[in-house]
Formats: sequence, C-alpha cells, structure tokens
Amino acid sequence: MAQGDDSETGSEDWARTRDYLQHDPTKWNSLSWIAARTLIESVNDVLGRGTQGLVENLRAHWTKKDLALTIPASGVSRFLVIGDTGEQDPSQYVVAPALARAAQQAGFVLVLSDVIYPSGNVNDYVDGFYKPYRSNRVPDLKAPLDVRDSFSLPENVPVYAMPGNHDWYDGLYGFAHQFLYAADAPPTWPSDLLAPSFDEPLGRWQLIRDRFGRIMWRTPSEPAGRAAPARWGEPAAGGEPAPEAQLQPAPYFVIETEHVDLVCIDTGIDGTIDGAQLDWLSSLGGEKPKILMTGKPLLVNGERRKGAVAGRPGETVYDVVAEKKHRYVATVGGDTHNFQLYDPTTPDSSRDGLWHIVSGGGGAYTHATHPIRTATSDARTDLRFRPTKLFPRSAESLSYFAQQLVPSIWRLLLTVVMFGGGVVLGRWLAETGWSRQLQLGDQLVRVGPGGAAIAAMIVLMLLHLMPQRPGRSRFVPRLLLRLEALVVGVMATLFLHHYLPDAAGALLVLFGASTLWICLNAWCVRWSRWWSPVERVPGWHHVAFACVLAALVVLALLPMGLDAGGSDDGRTVSWVLVVAVGIYAVLAIVGWRKRIVTTVNGARAARWLERSVVWAVLAQAAVVSGEMLRVMSGEGLTVLFLSGLLGLVPLAVIAVVVLAAVLAPDLFTRRLRDEPVRRARAWLGWRRRLVQPLVFLAPPVTLALWWWAADAVDSAWMRAAFALPTLIVVTAIGMLVVDWVRREVERLYMPLLIVAVLVLGVLLLGAAVPGLLDVPGFSAPGQVAIELRTWWPAVAVGAAFFTVIAIGAAVFLAHLVFLGAYSLIADPKAWVSPRYRQGAATHYDFISEAAATAIIEAEQEVGQAAQVEGVDRRTRRRAQIAFPGLNPPFGPIQKFVSEIYSLDEPPFFKHFLEFETSPTEAVVKIHRVRGDQPVEIEEVARISLTDAPPQETDRSLPRETRTSDSGPTTPTTSTSRRST
Repeated sequence: MAQGDDSETGSEDWARTRDYLQHDPTKWNSLSWIAARTLIESVNDVLGRGTQGLVENLRAHWTKKDLALTIPASGVSRFLVIGDTGEQDPSQYVVAPALARAAQQAGFVLVLSDVIYPSGNVNDYVDGFYKPYRSNRVPDLKAPLDVRDSFSLPENVPVYAMPGNHDWYDGLYGFAHQFLYAADAPPTWPSDLLAPSFDEPLGRWQLIRDRFGRIMWRTPSEPAGRAAPARWGEPAAGGEPAPEAQLQPAPYFVIETEHVDLVCIDTGIDGTIDGAQLDWLSSLGGEKPKILMTGKPLLVNGERRKGAVAGRPGETVYDVVAEKKHRYVATVGGDTHNFQLYDPTTPDSSRDGLWHIVSGGGGAYTHATHPIRTATSDARTDLRFRPTKLFPRSAESLSYFAQQLVPSIWRLLLTVVMFGGGVVLGRWLAETGWSRQLQLGDQLVRVGPGGAAIAAMIVLMLLHLMPQRPGRSRFVPRLLLRLEALVVGVMATLFLHHYLPDAAGALLVLFGASTLWICLNAWCVRWSRWWSPVERVPGWHHVAFACVLAALVVLALLPMGLDAGGSDDGRTVSWVLVVAVGIYAVLAIVGWRKRIVTTVNGARAARWLERSVVWAVLAQAAVVSGEMLRVMSGEGLTVLFLSGLLGLVPLAVIAVVVLAAVLAPDLFTRRLRDEPVRRARAWLGWRRRLVQPLVFLAPPVTLALWWWAADAVDSAWMRAAFALPTLIVVTAIGMLVVDWVRREVERLYMPLLIVAVLVLGVLLLGAAVPGLLDVPGFSAPGQVAIELRTWWPAVAVGAAFFTVIAIGAAVFLAHLVFLGAYSLIADPKAWVSPRYRQGAATHYDFISEAAATAIIEAEQEVGQAAQVEGVDRRTRRRAQIAFPGLNPPFGPIQKFVSEIYSLDEPPFFKHFLEFETSPTEAVVKIHRVRGDQPVEIEEVARISLTDAPPQETDRSLPRETRTSDSGPTTPTTSTSRRST
C-alpha cells in the first residue's frame, strides 16, 4: 500500500460505524471498566493469579501435541498487526473499515492480545470479532449492504490471534472455539483440569489462594445464538456454507513469512510463560530473522519487563530474545492501549540493538501517554529508556484527557457540595418540624420531610433510568445525579435525627469539623509536597512547615478544649485523641525529615514514595477516630463507635467458614492420596456439590444466625456488629443478582429494575409516612412498612449505609482538595465539557497542545510545572489536576483516567500496523484512526533484517522529519482513492 493513500476514505468511517451500530447494536454497546457488570465478568483475573499451574495446564491442553507449531506463509511479505481489539463498541468498530481496506493487499492479519473483552466469552465473538471483521458471515444483519461490506475482511486473508489476559478469563475456551478447533469439531471444556496437583508443595497462603481460585473459577459459557454459525464461512452460490477449518495449532506458534519469522508467544493472565513454552522458544533456530510477538511488551512506558517463566526463577523471555544467535530484530507487544516506539538508533531509547514496539490501540480504551517520561534527563528518576515516538503524543494526550477529566472533577466537587448542602437542609427541616397533611381517599396522612425526601428520590431515580437517545446532551442525567446527592444528604440527616435525636447535633458538628480538618491536611500536603522526596529544602520551608503543623495540631485539639473536659458523667474518652495527635505530629516531623534524601533516584527515596501516602492517611485517620470516640463516648454511644471494629467479628466468622470449606475437599480426599486420578475426580465432586454452595451461602447464613443470637441474648454489641457486614453482603448479593438478570433475561432487566425501585421506594415511603399503606382488608404493606421503621436489623443496615456515604463524601472531598479542585470555582472553562479539538488552541481548549508541551517539559526536566513561560495560571492549575507529576500519589482518578474516560465518540486514538518485508529490511507503517479525520499512514521504522548493526539516525535532518514525540509528523498523502 502506498503511504498515505487512505487519506480520503478514512473520514467516512465514523459515519459507517454509527450507521452499522444503530441498525445492529452490540451486546455491550458501551463497555465501561468502572461498571460492576464488567468487573464481575473479569473476576477470573484475580482468581487465576492465585492458582498454581492452572493456566499452564490449560495451555498444555489447548496445544496440539501432534501438530507442528508453525503456520506456513512463505509467499507473504505484507501483513497487518492489530492489538487489543474486542471491546465491542464504537471505539473498536471505527478501526475496522480502514483495516479491511489495508487487508486487500495483505497476506494475513494478526490480532495481538485480548481478542475479546471483558472475559473472552465465546458468545461475545459475534459482536467482538465477526461483526467488525467478518460481517459477511453473520446472518440477519439489518444494516445496509454497502455499510456491512465495509466491515468485512477479504475471505482469502486469514486472521490469526494471540490470546491476552482477558481471553484467559474463561480459560481460553472461547479462543479455542474460534482459532484452535475446526467449526465442525468444537472443543469441550476440560473441567477436570480445575482439580489441583496434590503433590506440588505449597506454602499455607499459596495453598489457600490456589484452592479458593480453583473452587470459585467462573466456568465459561457454552456457544449459543449466532456464535457457532458465524464459523461456517460465507455461503457459496446456491450451496451451503463450508465449515471453517482450524486456523492455528496452539496459543503460541511461529508464522513463517517470506523474509522473517513471527514468533508469537502466549503470556497468560499475569504475563508469564511456562517452561514448555520457553523450551520451544529456545529451540527455534536462527536461519531467518525473527520478530517476537507478545501479549505483554518487553519494553513499555520506559521500563524493561523481561517476561518471567513460571517455575524457573531467573529465566526470562528477554534472555532468549537478546541472544544474538536467535537473530531477533524486534519485539512487538500489546496489552498497553497506545503506540510506543523504541528505536535502537536513537540515544536513550533502546540500547540492546532491538526495535521495541507497543501496539495495543486496535479498539480498547486508549491509555494516556502524558505520564510516560520522555525527557532526556529527569530530575527525579534514572530514566533508562525513552520512547522515540508515541501515539497519542504526550501533549495531545494531556490536552485530550484534561478536557475529559477537569470538567468531571468540577462535577464531582459539585456532587459532594450538594451532599453537604443536603445535610444542612436536612438539619433545618428536622429543627423546624416541617410537614403537610394530604388527603388520600378517606384517609388523612401527614407527610414530613422524610416522606418528601423519599418521594423525591423515587422520582429522580425513575427519571435517571429512562433511556437516553444517542447524541443527546448529558446535562439532564448530570443534573439528576447532583439532585440525588442533595436528597441523600437530606435523608441521612433526617435518619440521624429520627433515631438519635439527642446526639444528632453533636454528631453533625463532629462530621463537619472532621471533614474540614482532613481537607486542610490535604491542602497542606499538596502545598508542601510532603510525600515527594527532595535533595534540598530551603530554610524558610522548615519554618513554614513547623507553623502549619502547629496550627493543624491546635485545630485538632481545639474542640476538646472548647468542651472544657467533656460531659460531667465521666463517660468521655479524651486520652485517645491526645495520643493520636501526638502520633500524627511525630509522623509529620519524621516524614518531613525522611523526604530529604541524598539522591532522589536512590532506594531510600523509592521507599518513601511507596509509604508516605499510607502513613499520612493512617495518621489523619487516627486523629479523626480519636475525636469521634471522644464525642460519641460523651453522648453514650461508645458501642456505636466501635460498631465498625465489632463488624470484623462476623466477617471473621464468615472467613473461617469459607476457609474450612475451601480446604475441606483436600481433607475428604486424603484417603485417595495414592490414586491421583480418583482423588482429582472426588475433589471436583466435593467442589461442585458442597464447597461452592457453602461459600455462597456462608455470608447470609452466618449473618442470619448472628441476627438470631443477637435477639436471643439481647446484646447491644452484637447488634452493632451486625450492620456493616450485612450491608456488604446485601450489596454483593444485589450486584450478583443484577448481573445474572442482565445476562440471562436482558430484555426484562430494565422493567425488573424499575419495578424493584418502585416496590422498595413505596415501602420506604410507607415507613416514613405512617398510615400511608394502610389498605382496608390488606394489611401486609402497612405491616412491612412498620417493620422497616422499627425492626432493628433494617435500622442497623440503614445506619451503616448512611455512615459509609458520609465518610466517603468526606474522604472524597479531601482528595478533591488535594487535587486542587477548589481552583475550578473561579475557572468558567471547567464548568462545561466541550468537544476535544486537535491542533491549535480554540476558545474551548482547557489546555492547548502547545501549553501541554511546555508543561510536560517543565515537569520532566525541572521537576515542577509551577512556572512555565507562556502558560497562564489557570491552565497550569488544570494541568496539575490532570497531571500532578511523575511521582505518586496520582490518586484513583488520575491512575484510572484512561479506563474512566473511555469515550465512544471521536476523536479516537486507534491504530494498527502494516509490515512490508524484503530480504534486507522490514518497513513498519502506522495507520492512525481518529474517526472524525482521514486515516493517517506514516512510516515509523525500517528494521534491518541483516546482521549489520543499526545505524545512528542522522541528527542533521530537520526536526520534523525525524521520529520524535515533539509533534505531528506530516504523512505523505495521495489524492488517489481506493475502491472499497
């Protein structure tokens, strides 16, 4: 393909994508990585990492022993590589038309890691593989034919794939169906491999993790619907469709092209390979140059990741690749969802003579690139490897994500403030005793503020559940969320006044004072950069820090002094607060001294970076807990204060029951230790019939027994201990039930959710408004409402719910203060979410790319972005929120900015690679897909396939013609248009 000849047709791809998905929506529609549904689907990630040998045994099962692990492609000198594709939403589909056009002159397409998100489910292959790449095989599509044809690769171009960690979340079962077996001879799930290897010595903790992971492993789904027919090829004229043959011999293999061998390895869930795969990798000869294709890159984000080998400490994938005799010339890895190039011909980039490429932008959410260190030298870190080229570029990434993140921070701040406003409003309503009488038929009921708040919440939630048409403004849902936060604040305060009328005032003052104090701490930590190691501190900084610390200590002790010793009955516990403040002051002083290090690149600085935030949080939590104990003990609520700690008791009981259940099959099958096959079969039987049901039933049964015992002995502390564990268990069960309904009866999901909201809302409304549900001849609703109002388990769970929300709001507000969100109050640009625009600054830009470039350079070369020439103060503040610096803490919002702000509308930052080989070199081109612009095609690498060492780049060339991250490189374009 000539460089740049896709420039005209690429701009139409987004229109085709929208048309296609409007006619034929996908199961996931918009895959979000912060949704409970996605996290539940991916639970095998956590379980699989704890097992010993499960992934290795499954890989050996899927690897055909009687087949050579090679795919011949001797006549192929051009092929495509696309990584991390299967999100099944617009961000994946928008790449497919450009891929189909490029594939017309390619020998094959290689999918590099994570074929299907979130869990490799065999039934997601229709939406995540066939519809975007083989639409001609999917029956009953409703989109126009000319649109569907844009999403169909040529049938003579095979698609091979390497599994990623998400494909392993169902044990590679879905992957095996599509790639490792013929369509008319599908695989069966090897459930016997879930049995452990009893002769493998494991430590106590390893044994528990292994058995728990095997017992709770989420069994994969069987093919249903259109999943199986999609593999039966394109129907011949007047004939039946032909079953597709096996596409590849194993999860790892070699593709033998005309000039280079592509060695494709399987890195499983955690990035490791097994010993058998390493032996195979080491046995490959050096007759032909090789490129390593791996799910986990060996060089990514400026760091070397060598690729460990399970069961062989000290041996790595990189050791094999780096050996000259194997003739590797490059590595290409997926998993990280952007493009990174490490060119051995440029200084500081790749010093091992190998080209390293990260290519994971084929469809999944885009990983931000602005946190990647690109400066030649960094004031705080020993930067060993510097990327030569990034996509999106660093400045482009910061500009884009800032425009998504900063308005969201403002909206989050508004939400927390609205909750606080609700607390104040609830206090006023409770003190004024506002109420209204309503005539309902023959009955007269009095509606107080609690009933009005519950009725308002029902209406707001129903409005929130109403479907929103694509393309409509998100103003209304965001407004509803703010109003819901206000109503929750009102409900929390009214709940407190109803059940603790005498202590409500003191507890609200405690909440306000504690929130203010931790927010001041957050501001001081941000101002002083207390968590960040430095080599030198000016003298006046010591004086300023001492003054600030003294002020915070005084503020922490001030309420105790104003109370003049607390209540007269001697119940007040004050010494805990004094001790906690002392510990807080000592930690602050010691931390201030420990952050001053000889070198910021040393081990001492690294240890402080890891521990400083934890110590700061624990010290503040100790002071707040001491003040809570002082106030609540004075009100006679010591048991209520200890309810959080007491809640650990039933949780510990649940943990013991689960632990006993997990280890029981090992004990029950011990008599069969000399018969491993029978023992494995018996272990699986115990797993299915006893242990799995017992693990699921342990939490609710334990809490039910705890509730019965608390009633039987009339124990206040047992009732206090009941609240938090029950809230956790009820929430978990609710999430699992909602997930099951959504998967099994998707059409009924929304109606059932609306019915559940109405039923629960009406019952709570009846509890808040006595007599509302008193129906002549039908007393059940009224009785349930009375029980909700007076039944202690319901009251305890409600108290735990509102307490968790209040504590979460306080902590979240402190984190927003640490980020500097308060500065957005005077920044009107942060109040709206304009569409990101690439290139020059516009009126709506939060951070132009020119300003972003200057800020990143200042942060990476100077160590701070406080003063940047040509960048105004507000822009710097926005940048500090989106990009606090290279050192932690980034906070949960910045750490997961890519996952949270994965959008389904342009601009996208997707790409795939085109390789064209000759006897002497492999030319690599990147196809950049943004969706609302023509597809850009640029040559990014010329990899030598001879034994000659790589040549240094001619530094005399103009800056814009070299590969760099400093700005866009103008691609060569052509006015020719390819026929599709």
